[in-house]
Amino acid sequence: MATLTLIADPFPDWEAAAHASAARDLAQAVAETAPRGCSARYLLARGGEMPDFASPRLATDVLPLRASVLPLVWQNGATARPLDGEFVHALTPMMPLRARGDDDGSQTSVTIPHSIAWEAPALLGNSQARLYRAFVRRAVKHADIILTPTHATARVLQQQYGSDLPVQVFPLATPSALAAPADAAERRAAWGLPDRYALTTARPGEHGRLEWVLDAMRAHPELPPLVVLEGVDPQGPMGREKERDPGIEVPDDLAGRVRTVRIEDLSDIGAAMAAAVVLLQPQAFAGTGYTLLAALDAAVPVVHAGHPATEELVLDAGVSGDTSEAFAHEYRSLTEQSGALPTLTVLACDRSRGFSWRASAWHLWETHANL
Repeated sequence: MATLTLIADPFPDWEAAAHASAARDLAQAVAETAPRGCSARYLLARGGEMPDFASPRLATDVLPLRASVLPLVWQNGATARPLDGEFVHALTPMMPLRARGDDDGSQTSVTIPHSIAWEAPALLGNSQARLYRAFVRRAVKHADIILTPTHATARVLQQQYGSDLPVQVFPLATPSALAAPADAAERRAAWGLPDRYALTTARPGEHGRLEWVLDAMRAHPELPPLVVLEGVDPQGPMGREKERDPGIEVPDDLAGRVRTVRIEDLSDIGAAMAAAVVLLQPQAFAGTGYTLLAALDAAVPVVHAGHPATEELVLDAGVSGDTSEAFAHEYRSLTEQSGALPTLTVLACDRSRGFSWRASAWHLWETHANL
């Protein structure tokens, strides 16, 4: 009987809460799709909230360590010994790994969710980017297979570690915590949001490029109101700069057309996404893509800057412009052309059907069966 163990505690970056939700969803799906005679195990650090799983084929175990010390402890290969002989998967590179013999029965797969640590390390902070790269190096050295959500991220890893690095694309899905809550309308009313608006997670600066969106609004007064979600991308209140983040100041000339919403938990994203007409993603980087997947689930088209990972996830459910002017042009055209926005809304809904945790679980079982 094979048991596939899912590491519940993710790498401690700004996406940690989303990854934790995704790990719960994946664990449930792995149990539901387990081949005959197989099962799943959910491994959580001490002090974490243990989910109430319904499947009898999903066991839960608690590590004797708290999540805060795992990044330090798991750099020591000796801590991986309790997992010897097991099938283990982690949705982030934070996973205990060590050199093993070919005949010990272990199978380890690791998902590397994004390439920010190489493309824009300043967004993570120097120490966090170094830690991320260190865990990835360990995964490349000791894991049986490296998985990534997109071909774009896989290409970055192969550029860093050699074109012969065995990488498979492992499509993820929207974490259930990002779904619109039952009180979504009440939350939007409390935030004072209009009925129809564009949504963005962009922040000011070289990488966030919120200026691209604001410039488009200045050039085209007919564009819909803008809602800026704070805390979804790096350096937001749910990220590493929580204590120092001053928030986004709305320019005086756009007062009344731009509102900011500070995200307190992941369900706030779902509440805001449920009434958005378009998601604007001008960023020069791409995370795992959970917000993009949530937009597709909500049938919300995307205007983006053409980052390869973003483009790969969105496909024909969005349009792109790789300069401020091109971005503004594509955004205006989407909202101005008759039928353009409804068409992309349908395509976003269609695209969302390509992502599900059950499909991810099947893929993971198949990957381990082929190792």
